Amino acid sequence: MAYETTSLKDYYFLRKWESFSIDPWRDSEVYFGEAELLKRISDRIESDFAKRRAVPKFFLFGAYGCGKTHSLAHIKYTLEKNQLYPAMPIYVAMPPLTSKDHWLRIHTKLLDSIGPDRIRSAMEIMADKIQGTDKVKGLLDNGILPFGDDTMKISQSNALRNFLFGGRQSQLSWEWMRGRKNSAEQAAVLGVQKDITEATDFVNCLLNLGSLIRNATSKKLVFLIDEAEAVKSVTNADSLHELQQMLRDLLDDNNNCVGLIFAIQVEGGQEEIGEVFTRGDIQRRVDFDQGYIDLTPMVSQITSAEQFMCHVLAYLVEQDKAQSAITDEGLIVSKERFPFSDEAIKAIATHIADKPEWATPAFILATMSTAAVEAWRKRSQSDKHVIVDTEIIESTIYPGG
Repeated sequence: MAYETTSLKDYYFLRKWESFSIDPWRDSEVYFGEAELLKRISDRIESDFAKRRAVPKFFLFGAYGCGKTHSLAHIKYTLEKNQLYPAMPIYVAMPPLTSKDHWLRIHTKLLDSIGPDRIRSAMEIMADKIQGTDKVKGLLDNGILPFGDDTMKISQSNALRNFLFGGRQSQLSWEWMRGRKNSAEQAAVLGVQKDITEATDFVNCLLNLGSLIRNATSKKLVFLIDEAEAVKSVTNADSLHELQQMLRDLLDDNNNCVGLIFAIQVEGGQEEIGEVFTRGDIQRRVDFDQGYIDLTPMVSQITSAEQFMCHVLAYLVEQDKAQSAITDEGLIVSKERFPFSDEAIKAIATHIADKPEWATPAFILATMSTAAVEAWRKRSQSDKHVIVDTEIIESTIYPGG
């Protein structure tokens, strides 16, 4: 048969990739959710930069597979490409947490996502900007490190100066900011007057780094924190109190240099997010319900599910080539839905409407990919392109049924 040796990519005129799939990072330039949902996210980012907080601070939530990581990836792409946003977005997955974990575990993860090279580069820029040879005095006098008490500011200024020297001194300074305790001799060499042991000092250390990077690059750190539901594992009273205090400080409007966008997996509604993220003092800092964006509506209705699938197909398939095959072979399918029949698209959307637990982009993409492969396997049986029909969809959703 004509197509017996044709790959799936060539058979269905896939634009770039070898399969019917969307990768959150590879395909981050396109957002596949509802236009209204994207508008809400975009409007929130825009308004946050314009308000006193001056950096994005809000929560995304939804069930597994609802598009949290893809939403963060698209936000990262948008922040990097849109020159109106003075942002340096950094993606980080929340580390697994235990019942008694403290803020230090999160702090080190955030610092590692920044990395010492980024800090060194920022210090080199600031060193060129600061007049005179005393770089520590320059950092302090110009308010480059505005967070924390004087002891914290002096200690961190000395630690940052050490990044200009490189070597062991720079490495020890980096470890100090990550929470490592120094001997009296090491502290004297580094010029630090205290170890960072209090959770508030960790937050101030992070915010000072954000301020340094902002002053050096005119860009503000924005952490895109995935898998934030990990904090629900923390149950120890002291640990919870510390996490709540640190989150409150980070989300406060006094922090105008480090943004935080959290993505949280929940199987229910907003009430399932957890107390750490929904206490009254936290809600006030993100404008109450305005700061919680539910990703569930992305594909929860028949119409939205169909729109999602058509959007995916428009991105994946070279539809002009599909139209040529449709015309030449007399296929009963539109180029917008090729290689799926209208009935097949409707069948997937209907199944999702009937079973809310399936109403996720992940389920839809898995169904589309498996069904397309099943249709492609039949290519040797026909001189025409095999179209995904309802029979293939039913056997895909209910294998062995």
